Amino acid sequence: MALARDIGCLLIDDPLYPIGALDAAALLLRQNGVRTGAFRWDGAAPMHLSLQRAYQRIRRDDALSGIVGLGAGCDCALALSCQLPVDRLVLLEPMDWRAAGMGQLRRIRAFARQNAAFCVCDALIVPGPHTAPALLRRLRRGLSGARVTLLQPADELWTNRKEVLNLGIFHFLRDGVLPKSLAENPEMCIIYG
Repeated sequence: MALARDIGCLLIDDPLYPIGALDAAALLLRQNGVRTGAFRWDGAAPMHLSLQRAYQRIRRDDALSGIVGLGAGCDCALALSCQLPVDRLVLLEPMDWRAAGMGQLRRIRAFARQNAAFCVCDALIVPGPHTAPALLRRLRRGLSGARVTLLQPADELWTNRKEVLNLGIFHFLRDGVLPKSLAENPEMCIIYG
């Protein structure tokens, strides 16, 4: 188990709909001593280069490093974990999406999906209410070099109990496994892959 001060985490909100959905998770992580950084693409530099720079700012050689991605940000997180040393990867609500005019994001997505086998970290996938089962199967198959944990949360976790999810993210970043309280919650089913 790592000390929280020895963990750095980059949070990548959905670049298609940047509404700050990971702000509460970032706050909880900081309150528990995790160094955090939020990726917000300004469009000035190439997106992939901006992602790499943001990740390198929070990463330390002698500490754990993690990435949390939400929505289309999952593809960005996965692309980074295929190229750079990442200890923990959290993919929240990965989705198949079609976005016109987002050429850089499409290239990152294609790279992430084609190179997912090079991701060799602990990965937590938390599907949302609209995540297609076929996408989950493709992600799990693609992450053949990673130790994947799939959390099937109850719908209320996304609406009324986000603090439980955020605490689960913290424990996963710190320990590489979900906290026992999530494992014993009768409303959830945890499948280890």
